[in-house]
Amino acid sequence: MKKIILNFVIVFTLLIEFGCSSSSKKVDICRCLTEPGNSNWNQENKNACTDAISKELGVDNWEKVNMSQNADVSAKFDALARRCQ
Repeated sequence: MKKIILNFVIVFTLLIEFGCSSSSKKVDICRCLTEPGNSNWNQENKNACTDAISKELGVDNWEKVNMSQNADVSAKFDALARRCQ
């Protein structure tokens, strides 16, 4: 029983430390915004790009935010887009 609990603690710790999402890889946010959507790179990095942009804007999923109804997020997105030009 102790071995099972120890294994659970180890696995749980590793999941917290390293995450269990494959989209946690680092991507260039500007490339995410400027790379054509149908490129191989963009298709291979779509989830990581969504996660990175969302984190930068401070939202769960930036693609689901109605920018016309959320001025703060819209301003952050505009600033990010300007930075990537």
